[in-house]
Amino acid sequence: MIIREYKTSDKKQVIKMVSEILGNIFNGDPTKMEYIKEFNVTKDYIVYLIAETEGEERNITATQALKKIDNETVRLKRMYVHPGYRGRGIAQKMLDLLVKFAKKKGYKKMLFSLYPVMKNARRFNKKNGFLEIDRNPKEQIHLIKCL
Repeated sequence: MIIREYKTSDKKQVIKMVSEILGNIFNGDPTKMEYIKEFNVTKDYIVYLIAETEGEERNITATQALKKIDNETVRLKRMYVHPGYRGRGIAQKMLDLLVKFAKKKGYKKMLFSLYPVMKNARRFNKKNGFLEIDRNPKEQIHLIKCL
């Protein structure tokens, strides 16, 4: 498995993977998938990581990104792992890299938001020291990690 920074040539494959994942999580609810139509890696992301398979035909298996909130805070974004690659430690390796990156840049806090149906992501983030700070059972759960 290779972990590297996102390139614009990854866009189509990332959209396909994320759309499939969100489609399964939200049973195709268009209100939850609307943002994927205008998927864009903007300057707001200070780093955007991609995990991909090795070999001739490389397939994107996971994504994670950090968005700067202020001089002390970043938000973990776009944390997705293709179902066929879960349980292999990919998300953990990516998160470890992002935490190391954020600390090196002087950030003190990392935020993450998820929907209640994202039970695996919630369990993963709690295992990694994120604490629940706000919850609306119908909308999102907000977590924080001190770096």
